[in-house]
Order: sequence, then C-alpha cells, then structure tokens
Amino acid sequence: MEEVQKHLYVLILAGGGGTRLWPVSRDALPKQFLRLFGGKSLFQHALTRALALVPPDRIYISTAERYYDLIRKEARQIPSENIIQEPMRRDTALAEGVGAVYIHHRDPQAVICNFASDHLISPLSVFTRQMKMAAEAAYKTGLFTAVGIVPTKPHTGLGHIQARKHFPGQPDEILLGEKFVEKPPLELAKKYTKSGEYYWNAHLFVWKAAAFLQLLRKFAPKTYSLLPKLEKSLGSHEERQVLKLVFQMAPTLATDYAVAEKLKKFICLPATFSWSDVGDWQEVWKQLPHDADGNSFVSGNKKTIISLESKDNLVYSKKQVICLSGIKDLVLIETKDSILICKRDNSQSVKKIVEALREKKLNKVL
Repeated sequence: MEEVQKHLYVLILAGGGGTRLWPVSRDALPKQFLRLFGGKSLFQHALTRALALVPPDRIYISTAERYYDLIRKEARQIPSENIIQEPMRRDTALAEGVGAVYIHHRDPQAVICNFASDHLISPLSVFTRQMKMAAEAAYKTGLFTAVGIVPTKPHTGLGHIQARKHFPGQPDEILLGEKFVEKPPLELAKKYTKSGEYYWNAHLFVWKAAAFLQLLRKFAPKTYSLLPKLEKSLGSHEERQVLKLVFQMAPTLATDYAVAEKLKKFICLPATFSWSDVGDWQEVWKQLPHDADGNSFVSGNKKTIISLESKDNLVYSKKQVICLSGIKDLVLIETKDSILICKRDNSQSVKKIVEALREKKLNKVL
C-alpha cells in the first residue's frame, strides 16, 4: 500500500444541482452546500473523507464556475490551482476526464478516487480502509474499479453492478465485475436485490488516471478528443481558453454510459459502510435524528416548532413559528420565498415541481 499511497489522489465532483431538495437547494446554492447534517455541508463531509485518504495538495475539485467562491470558502486548505472551474455543465464523463488530465499531468502513475460531493457515508474508518483497498487493486491491475453498495431494497433510481465471483489474485472482498445496468424497472430491481448478485452503483469509482483516459479514448472518443490538447496547455496562458473549448465541444455524457456499461471486465468491491445519496427529502428525514414521535426538525430555533399528535414528519424552517397538529408522514419546507408541502413517500415528485416552476418562468425561486 505504501507505493500506492505515494500516487493516490482524490477528485471531488461538486458541480451538480440537486433539484429534489428544492426549495432549500437552489441554482445558486445546490444541495452539496446545504448544512443539513451536523452543522456541516455535504461537500464538507466529502472533503473530510478525502482528507482521511490524502493530504490537501492531492485533492482536486471539479465544480461550476459560479460555485468557485463557495468552494474556496469551504475548502481553504485546498490549493486554488487544484480547483477546476467548469465553464458549463457536461456531466461526469467530461468532469472526470478533465480531472484525470490535471492529475495525470502532475503524476503519470496517479490513482484517483472519485467522490460525489453530496453523499453521506459512515463510519469514516471503514470507508477509508475500503477505498485504500480499491485503490491498491486499481493500481496493481490497471482496471476500472467500482465500490458497490449492498442493496437494502429494490431501487429503480440507481444503477446496478453485477458481481458474483472472487477476483483471482485479490483479497477475498474483491469481486469480478461482470456488467453495469442503469436504473432497472421495479420488477427487475426486485430480482436483482433478491439474487444477491447485484450492488448499487454509487459512482464511487477508482482508476489509474492513464487507464481512464484510454477508456475514454476507446469508448467515448468525442469526450476524449480535445483532452490531449488540454494537457499540453496546462500551466500556459492558453489553459483557460482550451478548457473552455473542451467543454464547448464535448457531449453531455455520464461516465456510467460513456464507459462503465461498455466494460466486460472490471473490479467490484462491496462496501461494508453505510451510504446515502441524500437524493430527496424522504432520505433527509431518514438520516436526521427523530423525536419520540418520529419527527425530524431542521430549525434555527427548536422552540419555534410545536408538534401535537403528529408523527413521522420532516419540518425545515429557519425563522417562522411552525405548529403541527394531527398530521403524519409529511414534508414541510419553509424558506423566505417558498413553501413546499408533500407526502414523505412522494418526495421524488419535487423534481417535477421544479420543472413546472421553470415552465412558468418563476426563476426567482429557483
């Protein structure tokens, strides 16, 4: 592991939106910057995980230009040159490809652990141990490596990874990955969960920088096409201009579609840590502490919330007095200009609400 540790890097993807957590998550302040858990933003939780693996100068962050100041404020220990400012959104294939270019330019033997900035993971010690194991496997084999999550229920909103057999020559925990399947319909998801052969794809990918760039070259040539030119420009006065050109020319494509689904052989390491993608308000409720009645409150002052004969609700309010009486299983989110009320088990519909607001050109609340 000592040899791998010298070449280990972390890339945090922090450019996404998170519309399902509207009205708190906004275009100007997406969910990775919300302080919902323990007084820290989801991005800061991701940064803590990264710092448990590598020193600050080996952490790179890919984010939208508009979030640069937020990142600088929340990650003061990260060198400014390690923050890659995306001129426009192009999904994960390009973000991770560009990140690989920057890191490969610095260290041709680099191994990269790719983190999302909006996940909750615990305990840190188990996560760190397994990511180091994944990094060592990726370093030694040169193969695409995915840390998969053991399913707790059938899930149609996540991709799945099939892995049944031990990977020869690797520790017992490491499996031979057979295929990636994107977001199966419910009946198929039930079969996957029951079989014990599938894991959720949490986009916890580990690879050698050079190997991933070659995979892009093979499977996603349009995404890869200008990356060699970008690497040549790094450190020159042309770098920013070339980076902008790369984003203008590349397609919008996720790594899962661009590369993962086309692989015939890869490594899968089933996680033994707890993981959540905090994808909607239902998931926020699950992850927050509850009172004796199953209610969760996020408030500037808990004394401003009164609950009578109400159970299993989520309430978010920073300033208003909120009173609950005889209600159950609701989400109530209050901000300075918007209020959301929905059933907890219908939290996924918030994305449709955001789409309806855009159609009505109510951009001031987005």
